[in-house]
Parts: sequence; structure tokens; C-alpha cells
Amino acid sequence: MGAPFLLGTLAMLLVAISTHGFARRRDQYERLEPDVPTVRRDLIAFLVLFPIAIVLGLGAPMWLRVVAAVLLVVGYVAYAVRTAKAGGDAGAEDELSPLYFDTSRGDPPNVGQIVLQFVISLGAIVAGAELFVHEIEAVAKSLGVSILVLSLVLAPLATELPEKLNSVLWVREGKDALAMGNITGAMTFQATIPVAIGLVLTDWELDRYAIAAALAGVAGGLIALLVLPRERFGLGPSVLWGALFAGSLVFMLVA
Repeated sequence: MGAPFLLGTLAMLLVAISTHGFARRRDQYERLEPDVPTVRRDLIAFLVLFPIAIVLGLGAPMWLRVVAAVLLVVGYVAYAVRTAKAGGDAGAEDELSPLYFDTSRGDPPNVGQIVLQFVISLGAIVAGAELFVHEIEAVAKSLGVSILVLSLVLAPLATELPEKLNSVLWVREGKDALAMGNITGAMTFQATIPVAIGLVLTDWELDRYAIAAALAGVAGGLIALLVLPRERFGLGPSVLWGALFAGSLVFMLVA
């Protein structure tokens, strides 16, 4: 619930701020030029699929959750296939970066170097996730705050936000298709695959904090869909995204 909440509010706000902050160094200035069909498809998929998670969190039998989980996975696969076939303006980097385990640019890395870097990177991710989960629980207990509240706010800030700062860098370089696709593609994924796992492997009983975060994420995605044709994220939607994030945060910490 926390990742779609952050992506639909704070991440969108970062893009809006970046387009204005880097306007003088961008060829398109403050105008936002994403691949509109791709972003629209991402947002519609998110707005259709993610509410399923909210409704089922109000109390649904196990058999219905399993059916919904299967439908979410199928829905994401169908979305991914359609996205791959449709293509779009990739705006890819002109030059690929070398591997850390093979810094030479003149020759391609060998299979051993690729596998070694992959295995070590995967191990670091798993170990870091394990450490992060334990520390979140420890911080929650020391502060007397619900673990759920921290998982809705702190976990996405620590995991999603650093990766979404790539969108800020892409906006600065005028690569709006990559910047927006990085956010809206993640929104669709987070609304389906992790939710499907949660529906099957947990009780999936959402409390008021989780529901508030989820609704804020849906509202933020809807705002992005509505303002997308304007080719800019102006003051109005920026204020709304900021208000959704700040309001939800206050509700989780105070209510």
C-alpha cells in the first residue's frame, strides 16, 4: 500500500517541481513531453486494478482473494505484453554503462563477470531487505508507533524514492518519457504483483491507515491522468499531490 501511495503523490510532485526547476536547461522548458499513450495506459491499468486491493481489504473470503490474485497477475501480464508490443519513445541512453566487475569499455564482459555481479548484487538486495525489515520493527517499537504506519511511509521513502530520483535526473536531461514511465510503470507493477502475493499469503485486512494511503495513491494517479493532456504539471496538481501526501502523513501519525 505504501509504494503506490508514494508514487501517486510525492513522486508525481517531484516530476512537477523538476520540470520547473530545470526549465532553463531543458529544450522543452516547462513543457512535459512523456510518451502519452504509454503513460495513459499505465495510469488506467493502475486505476482499474489497484482499487481491487482496497475493496478486498475490507473483508473478503480466501477463495475470492485467490481468484483476485490470479486475475491481477493475468492482468499485469496482459498489460506488460501490450506495452511491449506497443513500444513507444524510449529515449534510451546513447551509451551503456560498464559493469562494476568489468570497467573496460573496449570489450564486452564475459559470462562469468556478468553472473558474479548478478549473484553478489542479488545477495546484497536480500541481505539489505532483511536488515531493513528488522530495523523498521525496532524503530517502531522504540518510538511507540505502529509498524504499519512506518511501513506505509518510511519503507517506501527508503526504497522507492531513491530509485524514483532517477526520474528527476531524466527530467533534468529532457528525457520525459523515461522519467514518467519510470513512475507509472512502477505504479502498475506495485498494484498487481505485490498485491497478489499479499492476497494469498496474508490475512489482507487493511486498517484505516492502509486504506487512507491507498486512496491517496489512487487520487494522485487520477490527477496525473486528468492533467496529462495539458503537457505540463502546473501549480494546481502540484498542490493537490503535496496535500494528498502531507494530509495522509498527518492522518497516519495523529489519528
